[in-house]
Amino acid sequence: AMYRAKRRGKGCSQRFAPHLYEATLRRITLENDLQRALDQGELVVYYQPIVSLSTHQTTGFEALVRWHHPDRGIVPPGEIIPCLEETGLVVRAGLIVLRQACTQLQQWHRQGWTDLTVSVNLSVRQFASPTLLADIDQVLAETGLNPASLKLEVTESAIMENAESVITLLHALRDRQIQISID
Repeated sequence: AMYRAKRRGKGCSQRFAPHLYEATLRRITLENDLQRALDQGELVVYYQPIVSLSTHQTTGFEALVRWHHPDRGIVPPGEIIPCLEETGLVVRAGLIVLRQACTQLQQWHRQGWTDLTVSVNLSVRQFASPTLLADIDQVLAETGLNPASLKLEVTESAIMENAESVITLLHALRDRQIQISID
């Protein structure tokens, strides 16, 4: 109740109710399960095709994270993404997605599908991470993927957070031939 009142702002109060306890318990369980999921490799990437409207050919894929919970099955992204964001686990999860997506795209390239690209979403927290460039460089080096085949999707809110540092980061990504798109 105290934390809910704090989120509402100054001068607010919240009376304890059983549903608050249940919601908190669900949230803590979700956080613990997500931490375990990251440790156990339960996050997987699904690929949504990107199709050219003029040629009707698949030009690439967008990497979408999914969680295969051992008891619940596939947990909807609308349930896990906010929790990943709020806890900061999104940086670690984002790196897992980036690595899986680059590995998969490199496999497709080796099979002859060399024109395909992969798009990976970056959250506000990932975009603000001081290790973002080093993490991307490491994944590209590990996978051998041509950086020009990688598209990073950033939200407008990520760009608006700190425009000056964002410009520097965008230039560094462009210098690496990584494509950027605004989501």
